[in-house]
This record gives sequence, structure tokens and C-alpha cells, in this order.
Amino acid sequence: MSRVGVFLCECGRRIAPQVDLKQLGELLSQNPLVAHVQVEPFSCLSPGLGALKAAVEEHKLDRIVVAGCEARVILKKFEQALEPVGLDQGQIDVINLRGHVAAVNDLGPEQAAVKASKLIGASVAGLDALTPTAKEKVEMQGPVMILGGGIATYAAAQELLRRGIATIIAMYTDEYQDELRMIHEHYPGERHYYDRLEAMMQEVEESPLVKRISVGELVGLTGRTGNYSVSFKMGDEIPRIIQAGAIIACLDGQMLNQGNNFGHDGRNVICHTEAEEMIWTLGVPTGKVVFWLNDYESGQEDFAYLSARSAWSMARYMREHEPRCQVTIMYNQKLSIPLSAGERKLGRELGINWVAYDSELRPTVQAGFLNYLSPEDHTEYEMPWDKLILSPRRSVGLETNRVAKVLGIKHKEGEFLEVKHSKVRPEMVGRDETFLAGSARYPCDLHEALRQGRRAGTRTAEMVAKAEAGELYAPRMVCVVDPSRCVGCGLCNEICDCGGIEPPAKLGPSVIRHVDPMVCTGGGTCAAACPYHALTIQNNTTAQREARAAALARSLAPGEFMGWGCGWGGLAAADNAGIKGLKSDPRMHLLRVSCIGQLDPSVMARAFLEGAPGVLLLGCPPEDCHHSYGVDHTWSRVTLIRKLLSVCGLDRRRIAMAHVDLNNPQQYIQAVNSFAELMAKLGPIPDDPETKAKLQGMYDTVNNDRVRWVLGASLRRPWEEVYPGDQRHALAYDQDMVAVVREEYTKARLVSTLKAQPQPIGIGELAALLKEDEARLVPNLREMVSEGVISRVHKDGVAHYIMR
Repeated sequence: MSRVGVFLCECGRRIAPQVDLKQLGELLSQNPLVAHVQVEPFSCLSPGLGALKAAVEEHKLDRIVVAGCEARVILKKFEQALEPVGLDQGQIDVINLRGHVAAVNDLGPEQAAVKASKLIGASVAGLDALTPTAKEKVEMQGPVMILGGGIATYAAAQELLRRGIATIIAMYTDEYQDELRMIHEHYPGERHYYDRLEAMMQEVEESPLVKRISVGELVGLTGRTGNYSVSFKMGDEIPRIIQAGAIIACLDGQMLNQGNNFGHDGRNVICHTEAEEMIWTLGVPTGKVVFWLNDYESGQEDFAYLSARSAWSMARYMREHEPRCQVTIMYNQKLSIPLSAGERKLGRELGINWVAYDSELRPTVQAGFLNYLSPEDHTEYEMPWDKLILSPRRSVGLETNRVAKVLGIKHKEGEFLEVKHSKVRPEMVGRDETFLAGSARYPCDLHEALRQGRRAGTRTAEMVAKAEAGELYAPRMVCVVDPSRCVGCGLCNEICDCGGIEPPAKLGPSVIRHVDPMVCTGGGTCAAACPYHALTIQNNTTAQREARAAALARSLAPGEFMGWGCGWGGLAAADNAGIKGLKSDPRMHLLRVSCIGQLDPSVMARAFLEGAPGVLLLGCPPEDCHHSYGVDHTWSRVTLIRKLLSVCGLDRRRIAMAHVDLNNPQQYIQAVNSFAELMAKLGPIPDDPETKAKLQGMYDTVNNDRVRWVLGASLRRPWEEVYPGDQRHALAYDQDMVAVVREEYTKARLVSTLKAQPQPIGIGELAALLKEDEARLVPNLREMVSEGVISRVHKDGVAHYIMR
């Protein structure tokens, strides 16, 4: 039995005069789920925190609600202060009494107290449904392993060895000298850094803390933070499995030539990597060397800076080592020359010419000449050359793509591996989804790749140090899998963008999924999508959200309605509206959710089932979701509820979704007031048994695994480009979705009706009870019989049905 305490904050007379806290306390005391009510002047200040701690211990409270100000500002403070008395994340909730009741709405103190009691009552119901979980300690059951073979491996390994951490580096070669020899294939024009790089490599190779392995290609990675199994295979040999506690991926991108579209022939017209190879093997050429920075023309203008720096480095080396070499660098006028004042001076002294060309006309390669348009006098000129050096074409590369796939690094086809992190607070995630370094992450120079390696090494070392001290814990609000329900369909892995779903031990159907709690951000849209309810957010479950929705819906007076606000968008905008004193319709009752994508369709359906006349969802603006695609997935779920409202004979406008920017609280006011006007026109939902039965059918339908599966097909995947997802075949899908919804809704109504019948019932009676045509029911009944859901018997030659 839970013991919930409620603490009402006066907030320096910004709440107390506008809300009758005495009446509010009396209303809350009548709630059987509330064990204690207490008023404090300022709950968030030291005396108030002390009073909260004392009350928790004295009244043996195991969860509390603080009715004060903004949860997104103050909740963490309460969690930190009350942890010593046994209250942790998930066991404390904050209701913004000041912003959502006292400041915004034109209510008298008594009316405000009644509204506040409803919001607090919903919070209490949600906490009562909580099953707290213990903290999960993460232990390192193996050394750190650095995979991928990128040059950043050495920077990461150096950082780890200097902190005394055992490390395994998996490389494609046996000697570091071979890697140094081939470094120009990934980072051309970095010759000036080779001495320092070689010293770093030598330090790593000679350290007893670092073990170098060369065991073939990476073929598998399973497990979670602290306990990974990494599989390597060489030829036809049996894969070798190595245990690791943490993984760092160091992956270098690929440099390709530009092809014959720019005249590349591999002899006189070459790219940067080939030029480096020429210098290495044949020495600096004599004659006229022209670097054409053709990144803009090849569609890789974002990398023109890197090509310019690489060309400058090679041009400098050429002039310093071969005076007979004449060097010119041709660049698009859109590019700002990336040289310091000192480098510009040195370039003039060495006679390196930088020549701009007009971006309106692409230069043309001719035998011994490069034709270009001058941006100064708009006249075409010819630049003579003996060697023409083009910018390389940068890509991830097939092998790096394969390794990234094994490591579970998700990225869009044809793009680099830069991980777009969910925009969440640091305490919401244990670590980055993958410690990733190198030019495959995003094109960069050698210095930046090594910096990324050092950063990955530093962050991994900090995590290992915490684990060794017994202080590394997984966040509490992360997804967990119920293996008894999971069928291994893989939908969660497809739509999850945080990388929290562990790579499975094998590919294929029926492979039970697991979650790495150190990587999961707790966005929860994967849990709301699971067809079998096998995924849930611990300490923040769908059952809790249903309990909150149900409690609030039951308490609403005629004309009142409810909504959910995303902690990053709608709720934040409501908070800001309260701070600014903006007025919104007082009939709106707003509930908090950290991401709108956490809302399972069952939560929305439950609100209607329990009496809510309308539900308004307030999410982030499109493409601004902090958990990547939660707002997109919510769009699909709202569309499902609209279809079901229509099937029930109700107005589909009773559920709506708004996109609200936290920095524009006026958007929140407009959305609420507009929906309030609509609710006033539509009026209440009839409270008769027939309508209740229909709403029960809607609730049962959204929990049907077939409906949830078809719904899952529409949810935006990380590789889809636009909100709310790929629209190819959208009409055909929607028509199929409507058919599935109608069919499963009818089956749900049949099951509900037959459960209430003690004796077999004929199809005519069923049709009369459901007010449906017999012809529509017959195929559904036949299918339900074949599936073993119901039984069919015959009386006087007429089919009758009953639940099994």
C-alpha cells in the first residue's frame, strides 16, 4: 500500500491568495490515496526542504506531490534533496500550481482550489500506480575495447593508458608503422603532424596496459554497457569472442577520386590522396601544379574547407622541397580562404597563388589548361597545368558501413555516422549511445580526429572510474523489456533513434530484445509502439499515465476538458505563459509528460472511456522533438483515435494535436482557447450504456496487437526525411488501416458482448445488441471461431455463439 504525501507551497503569496490552500487541503484529505497534506511557505528553500524530509520520515511517506511551480525547473532539486530519505526519481511529482492555476486562469480562490485538487488528484493516482525499481549498478566485466581501426584509436588508447585503464585495440594491421604509412589515404596533407603522431603510436604500442589484436573482421557485438561480447572472424575459422566492458568506435572515412566527370585519369589529373602517394614514392614534381578545389562542383561544398587546408599543406611542402614546382590553388569564390595572417604571409613568400573563379561558371578541364571565369572582370581565362590535383570525394566507405552496422550505429544511407543525439538533460542518459571518433563520423582533419579520440577516451575513463568505485548507476527512467511478452519483432529497434535497444545475439524473428539502460534516454515512444506491451518505461509506465488520465477524466465537471503537455514544448510553453501572466481558458486541465511520444493510444482512449469530452495534446514543433520522433509517432496515434471516434459515432475532432514552441507561449494560449471553443460547440459525450460500450470497444481496440502492428508500420523511421513520415502509398495504407480498425473494433465489441451473456446467443440477437448488420458480423464471427476465441453451437439448426 502506497503512502502519498502532498505538499502545498504558498510561493511567497504568488499561490496562496489566488488559491484557497485551506480548502484545497480539505479536498485532498478526502482522497483515500493521500496519507498526508502539509502547507509550506516555500517548499524549495532550505527550511521547506527540511520540513519535507521530516514529514517523509514521520509519516513514512514513500512518494510525494509538491504543488508549487515549474517541474522542469525544480523537480531535480527535490529529487536530490530527498534521496537521503528514500525518495528517488519517479517517486516525486511536481504540479505547477502557480503557473497553471493561480496565474493563468481567472478563477476565484475556491474555484482555483477545486481545479488544483483535480490536477493533484491525477498526480496522486499516477504515483499510487507506481512500482518503484531498485537502482541498477553497472559493473565493468572486461577491458575497454577500441574497434574500427581508425587513427583516433591511438589518441583514445593514450588517454586510457595514462589513467591506468586496460585497453584492447583491434587493428587491421600488425604494426603501427603500416598505419602511419597509409594515413594519407584518410587524412591527406597532414605530413607536418607525423612526428607527434608516431610518438603517440609508439607510446601506445609499448604500454603494458594496451593489448593489440589483429583477429580478422568484426562480425558481431552483443550485450550492454559493462558486459559486451565482441566477435571476430578470419576466413573460414570459427569466430573468436572477446569480452569487453566498454566500446569505443574509431572509424575513418573513405577518400575516392572524382572520376572522369572532372577529367580524372590517375596520372596527370589526380586527387589529394594520389598526390600524397606521389610525393611519398616519387618526390615533389616539377613544373606547374594546380590544385582545383572542386568541392562545390562535386556537391560536397561543406568539405571545401578541409580540401583547402589539405591543398595548402601539400602546396607548402612542395614549394619548401622543390623550388622548381610552381603551385596555384584554384577555389570557388564562395569559399573563404582558411588561412591565418601568418600563413598568408608565408604563402606569399613561397609564391603559392590563390586564384578565385566565378561560381556561376564551372571550370572546364582541357589538355594542359583549366578554363575558368574571373569574378573580377567576368572574362574567361586559362590556367596552365602539368599536374592537376582535384579534391577527393569523401564518403563513409563500404567496410566502415559494415562495421557501423555491426556496432548498431544508425545513420541515413549515404550520410556520415554523426549521431544526432536526443536533446535531453545529462541526468536522463547514462552515456552516449556510441563513443565514436574519426572522419567517418563527419569529415575532419587529423587533428580533429585525434581530438575526438581523446574525448572518447576521457569519457570512457570517467565511466570506468565510476564503475570501479561502485558509483556507476543506470538512470531510473529507462525502457525495460518483459521477455515473457516480447516476440522479437524488432519494431522497437526500427523506430528507436537513441540506440538503446541492444544489438541482438542473432538476426531474425523471435529474437528477444534487450535495452542498454546506460544508452536509453527514456523517450518512450518505442514502449508506446510495442504491439504486445513488452516494453515499458520503469518508474514512468503507461499504467501510471492511464491512472492519471482516468482520475482526471472522472473528476472533470461539465464543459471541462483535459490535455497533455510535452515537457520540452507544450508544458514548457504553458509554464512560460504562467510566468508572463497570460490568460487561457480555465476549463483546460493540463497533465505533464516528459515527451508526448510516451503517450500510448491506450492512455488517450482511457481518458474518453472515463468521461473526458475532449483531449488536447501539446507537443513540440515538427522536427524539433527532443527525443527525435516522439511528436511524429504521436501524430499517427492521434490519427488512430480519430478513426475510432468516427467508428463509435463520435466527432473525430474531440482529440487534437497542437505544436507549441516553448519560447512562444502565445501559441499555447491560442491552441487551448481554440480547442475550448470547439468543446463548447460539441458538448459532452453521452453518458449512456451504449456509448460506454462503444468507448470500451475503442479502448480494447487500441490494445489489440494486430491494430498496434499496423499502426507501427506508419511510424516514422530515423531514415525518413520529413514529418510525420514517408508519405508514399499513404492513401492506400490509410484505407487498409481503416478496414483493420473497423474489423478489430467489431471483434472487440463482440467479445465484450459475449462475455456478458451466460448462454449462447444467436447472430440476430448479437446484431440487435450491437446495432450492426448481420452481414457485417458473420465473417468476424467465423474468424473468431477459427482462432479459438469463441465457440459456435447450433440450436434448431441456427448458429449460436458463446465465449470459450
